[in-house]
Amino acid sequence: MNQSTAGGRGFWAEVLESAAFTPIPRWYEPTVGPDPRTEVHERTLPDATVEALRAASDALGVRPGTVLLAAHVKVLAEVTGERHVVTGYWTGEGDPMPCSLALPDGSWREVVEHVGRAETALREHLPGSLSELGHTGPLFDTVFDLAGSAAGTDHAALHVSCTGDALRLSYRVELLSPEQVDRLGGYYLAALRLIGSDLDAAHTDGSLLSDAEVEFQLTGLAGPERALPDLRVHELFEQRVDRHPDAVAAVHQGQEWTYRRLDERANQIANALLGRGLRREDVVAVVTDRNLDWMASVLGVFKAGGCYLPVEPDFPADRIARTLRRSECRFALAESGRTANLDQAGAEAEVLPLRDIDGDTTRPGVPVDADQLAYVYFTSGSTGEPKGAMCEHAGMTNHLYAKIDDLGIGEGAVVSETAPQCFDISLWQLVSALLVGGRTLIVEQDVILDVQRFVDTIAEHGVQIAQLVPSYLETVLSCLEDAPRPLPALQCVSVTGEALKKELTQRWFATYPEVRLANAYGLTETSDDTNHEVMSEVPVRERVPLGPAVNNTRVYIVDERLRPVPLGAPGEIVFSGVCVGRGYINDEERTRAAFLPDPHRPGQRLYRSGDFGRWLPEGKVEFLGRRDAQVKIRGFRIEIGEIENQLLRAPGVRDGAVVVTEDAGGNKHLVAFHTGQEDIAADEFKGFLRRSLPHYMVPEHFHHCEALPLTGNGKTDKKALSALAAERAAAAGEHQPPRTPTERMLAGKWAEVLGVPVSEIGRDDHFFDRGGTSLSAVRLIIKLDRQVSLKDVNGRPVLADLAAVIDGRTGAGGGILQRLSTGDGSGHGLVVFPYAGGGPVNFHSFAQALQSRGIAVHAVELPGHDLGADAGSFAELEQIVKEVVAEIGGLGLRTVSLWGHSAGAAFAAYAARLLEEQGTAVHQVIVAARAMDTVEELQADIAEAGSLSLERIKQRLSAQEAFRELAQLRTEHADNVAQAYRHDVRSAAQYLVDVQVNPPQPRLSAPLTVVFAEGDPGKAEGLARHHRWEAVARHVDHRQISGGGHYFLATHAAEAAAVVRGAAESPTA
Repeated sequence: MNQSTAGGRGFWAEVLESAAFTPIPRWYEPTVGPDPRTEVHERTLPDATVEALRAASDALGVRPGTVLLAAHVKVLAEVTGERHVVTGYWTGEGDPMPCSLALPDGSWREVVEHVGRAETALREHLPGSLSELGHTGPLFDTVFDLAGSAAGTDHAALHVSCTGDALRLSYRVELLSPEQVDRLGGYYLAALRLIGSDLDAAHTDGSLLSDAEVEFQLTGLAGPERALPDLRVHELFEQRVDRHPDAVAAVHQGQEWTYRRLDERANQIANALLGRGLRREDVVAVVTDRNLDWMASVLGVFKAGGCYLPVEPDFPADRIARTLRRSECRFALAESGRTANLDQAGAEAEVLPLRDIDGDTTRPGVPVDADQLAYVYFTSGSTGEPKGAMCEHAGMTNHLYAKIDDLGIGEGAVVSETAPQCFDISLWQLVSALLVGGRTLIVEQDVILDVQRFVDTIAEHGVQIAQLVPSYLETVLSCLEDAPRPLPALQCVSVTGEALKKELTQRWFATYPEVRLANAYGLTETSDDTNHEVMSEVPVRERVPLGPAVNNTRVYIVDERLRPVPLGAPGEIVFSGVCVGRGYINDEERTRAAFLPDPHRPGQRLYRSGDFGRWLPEGKVEFLGRRDAQVKIRGFRIEIGEIENQLLRAPGVRDGAVVVTEDAGGNKHLVAFHTGQEDIAADEFKGFLRRSLPHYMVPEHFHHCEALPLTGNGKTDKKALSALAAERAAAAGEHQPPRTPTERMLAGKWAEVLGVPVSEIGRDDHFFDRGGTSLSAVRLIIKLDRQVSLKDVNGRPVLADLAAVIDGRTGAGGGILQRLSTGDGSGHGLVVFPYAGGGPVNFHSFAQALQSRGIAVHAVELPGHDLGADAGSFAELEQIVKEVVAEIGGLGLRTVSLWGHSAGAAFAAYAARLLEEQGTAVHQVIVAARAMDTVEELQADIAEAGSLSLERIKQRLSAQEAFRELAQLRTEHADNVAQAYRHDVRSAAQYLVDVQVNPPQPRLSAPLTVVFAEGDPGKAEGLARHHRWEAVARHVDHRQISGGGHYFLATHAAEAAAVVRGAAESPTA
């Protein structure tokens, strides 16, 4: 073959383009050392099989080797989970060359014919030379050897040959184990036997696995059998009540309940439900915050024989209505003062206020069966309609004992309850300790959001068992690394909810080597966790395993037909046994799709998870990703999780995520984000990933982030990353390199501060669009030796414009207002007052979202807050607002709206008053993340702010997302932020005291909107108290943002912008 011909080059180019490196999954203990030897495994084909294959090749008019190649392709597809495979093909001349083959649907006849056509095309271009292909990296992991030598002369893991009746597998011992190769030999014999027995049978009908392997997977890998007491959870709790009634059972906000008191309260609730006519398995919604009455309500529902349905009081009314309607809920136990959204839902359920329930404390003694419905948890559905997963008492009890056994929860143990009540993990956190005489500590949400307080709480209460999502554990660990402290009581931390990175386990055991980590995996539909990987040291493997199945649970790894796949091969993770729930409540269609009869164990239910994994030799499951995380790019099926796993192995990477973007032409692109080391070039990443991934799975773009954005559940926010990727792609499309020496110098400083390659920074780049924050702006100013001020960076955020400031050609101008965006000429604008310690730089994303609607945005630069300039003394609220109002008068606006964020709400309210007094039309006043607290509460805030040291204020701020870079500032600059924060908090609180003691008259005629976001610890109380702002304005309403916490503008700018009304819109619409 002359590869220099155009035809030859085109053929091999096409092969390489479609050539996805297809490695055989490795099956060996991770502790096995390198062994360069090559061994040969031989199998003898039965005479009947040899004759049948000869007859098949004659009938199809192909060479016998083609039939063998078809069997080889089938085996590769089965053990790799790939329908399109690449193998080396060797005739004995030249080099083994890549042969790319897709396994078609249909019969064995169609498989052999398809393989024959591909083989014929390949042989026309042989012999070949790998060196002439111009390709670097491995092309294939196996070689199909027609010469019959099975010689491992290249880097392939496996050579396969067959001469006469002898099948020979030559393999590299350091890559494949003898046990694995023995199974592979069996797969080849099975494939050949199936081809010879019936060419017209579907190749998917028969299994390649031996009966022994199938039995091992179905039985040998099941969780250990554990005898469980024939009692329900509440009955096991009652046994403990009788043994030690005066022991403390639960603690919340300093209040302790004994086992006796908790039991009596639960009995009151159970008897109240029964008195109202509760029947077996009636659904009872518990609409409370996470507190002691919530705990008693859960137990009370169980005692009465009902089905527990958690409902968070702050869920939108529509969500609550759909949940109650779908579950046919009959009763709702409700916390006083927390029923606003429940009332709006208009549900038919009878509402029982918990404060009205008292009386009979005797145990109801209602019989409850093991197969009786225990609870329903609603999870998000791909269609947007939540699914209510039903689980029974037997599954719940089994899971609780799995936690007790594996995590070591014993008598007297303290277990922290931290999960929101609508997540199923909250249930074991709430009640597991009660079954063994332990204690549950219900940790308040505001404590969880303040990492330092959370650590203090864990230590103070002697928590022994805790469960956290990896993202939050990383935050906690960072806090502990910065300020080490002993946690002598802590014994085990369970991690769940998303993939646990090995790097995090390394950091954990380096800090707390005596505290175990448990990687927990499971689904709501399977009574919570089904696998536990309990670790006392860093795992040897690169990926942290999910662990073995827990007691009385069966985990299978299967293909589309629910048949076990070869050991080590990827497949869908499915479950059988006591853990599997009943299905989705009143949702037959989705139940039928996911809950099926177990084909391997008649009478048992099976649940399809949609997750992919594989078995490891240790009898543990390795997680490979979600079925719905698979995408197709240029025809290739790509598992995002596989790319992410390899990205996390790159040197210097702490965390990472990969998203798919689509350009204007409809072409899809892979984009990677990473945290950790900043100065890693894209070429370094690509070179590293190409060692283990085919070319089409290597991302095109790599972006550094200080931290990956998180959803409200603490998981990586892929939607936010996709939006960021699109923004950066748009910016890159208009890249203009710096031109002047000052621009080039400034680009270098930006690169240092933002952690991006200097080559990616253009003269038209916007500092804040590139990821800049208020604190990184301060770092930039320091690196520039104060050649510019924070006002300059804010007013001239484009690199070329800021360079002009340095060159002395322009300046940011004086005044207290900073323009963030221009309007559409309508004469309507928004003035923004920042939160305590903040400034205009925190509102750029918000301003951009409003600019698209034609609303000009100006933000207030509070005196003394510009750390890059010579900070003057802080000004009082009244003085600042008067200056702002005077400057508004010079903007030429016909109407103005005001936004005050947190402490800024007081400034905005006072500004609105002064503007109306002078006759300026105020269109709307928006107070964000700020409740109108009582005079007593505000005075306490003033006193606390004055008493806290700067160090304590900095600790608190550093735990907040808006101030995450505080620790990177010099001490004097960080102190300035803390002083500004203290000043702003005190000024705002004092103004709100004054307006309640001496209400201003007249009240504002402009409507006032109170805005809070999910994740803000003050949201519930702030929205409940929104009417208290009527002390300031005559018309008050409220709005809710779907996420983002207290500083939601950073992540939910577009949603927040929708709250602001344009000049032509009614502000009360």
